[in-house]
Amino acid sequence: MTNINTAIAEHFRLKKIPFLERNKVAFKSGLFEENIMFLSTVFNSRQIAVVTGPSGSGKSSLIFYAVNELDPAEYRVVHLELSKPTKKTLYKALAVKMGLKPAFLADDIRLQIIDFFHEENAQGKFNCVVIDEAHSLSIELIDELRSFYDEGANFSLILAGLPQLLNRSLNLSMTIPMKQRISLFLECSGLSLSETKDYVGYQLDDAASQNDIIDEKCFPLIHSMTSGIPRKINQACYGALLECFKTKKSIITEDVFKKVNDKISYT
Repeated sequence: MTNINTAIAEHFRLKKIPFLERNKVAFKSGLFEENIMFLSTVFNSRQIAVVTGPSGSGKSSLIFYAVNELDPAEYRVVHLELSKPTKKTLYKALAVKMGLKPAFLADDIRLQIIDFFHEENAQGKFNCVVIDEAHSLSIELIDELRSFYDEGANFSLILAGLPQLLNRSLNLSMTIPMKQRISLFLECSGLSLSETKDYVGYQLDDAASQNDIIDEKCFPLIHSMTSGIPRKINQACYGALLECFKTKKSIITEDVFKKVNDKISYT
């Protein structure tokens, strides 16, 4: 049985299916280039940074591409994505990611990590902890991370999450001490109409598209449907490829995107 994505690629004369995987080279919108320039400073000096934005706006990709530029011999970046972790599950996951055998108690694991970072620093290696889905952290855990950061004094910390991380969690009296330690606030947002068009072109170019397979009239609709959010653009465009393949069309038109829009929930 023929793989459906292989068949779609052949139908549109593409070398691979676009819109499904993170590309090796980043799409460089104006905001992305500004954000990655500032984020790169976090890996070279001890500080706390917060990256916020709607779901699918490119927070994880921004961090991925920033980390990808680092020499692993000089930098250790530990990336966690945990939903509503406890103190122990957070520290245990960090320890495991670093190749440590976690102790039983959370405070003992915390000391293990701090000692490990001290050893790494003595060898000239810079450490950074990235916590994704940070909007799900409890208020108590945010304050715990502040204490961990202060005691360790030997790593940088990046918190990435939905806008409520900054608008709600970090605006409470108990988390003010943490907010006062944050030196960098970055926001990811939707692409403009022209950037949306460029982003779709970037995806198609990466798939070695030889033809204009999306009607020019579609781009305002794509932008309106997705608010310029990259993940939503990917979802809409892949859905349109699939719809056209099923009906044996070679050009994606507005009616195809309208049909896709009726099927997909972007909320």
